[in-house]
Amino acid sequence: MKKIKSSRLLVIAGIIFILAGIFCLINPLWSYVNLVKFSGLALLLSGIILMVSSSYADMSFAKEKTSMRVDGILDMIFGILLIFNPLFTFFVLPFMIACWILCKGIMKIFIAVLLRNQLRGWLFILALGIIAVIFAFLIIYTPLNHSDERTKIIGAFFVCLGAVLIYDSVKLRRMHETINLLF
Repeated sequence: MKKIKSSRLLVIAGIIFILAGIFCLINPLWSYVNLVKFSGLALLLSGIILMVSSSYADMSFAKEKTSMRVDGILDMIFGILLIFNPLFTFFVLPFMIACWILCKGIMKIFIAVLLRNQLRGWLFILALGIIAVIFAFLIIYTPLNHSDERTKIIGAFFVCLGAVLIYDSVKLRRMHETINLLF
């Protein structure tokens, strides 16, 4: 019963990220302004959902639970930074999001390598960590005067993140284990 609740929370988080990503892809300028307003809230909500999900996860997956908690704390820290610095956030939002994506990517690479002997999906997690690092560098190295492209890259990452959260939810519900909230 607890796993079903946990998987539903992951679906909700996935849908939120997919919708945010679609808005970024459809109307980048409008999305950028609204990303400044809502990205902190989305990250804070994602962090809370990860923390709650980790508390409902099966005790036999202690390493995955710890990873989920670290992921949740990272999301909450970046969410709080974005919420409480709105003017600063407007100017540095892409770099803060790139830093968040980079941290998540490096964490996934580290976890995949660390758990390669204990986790069947470690290559998948490794690949997604590398993809996250690539997204981060694309955002960082997009020229400053191309904010539309930068917002579209962020949108594409959000869509990928949402899809991975939904995939992880299905895997959690069907197999009673998690592949560690891939992003």
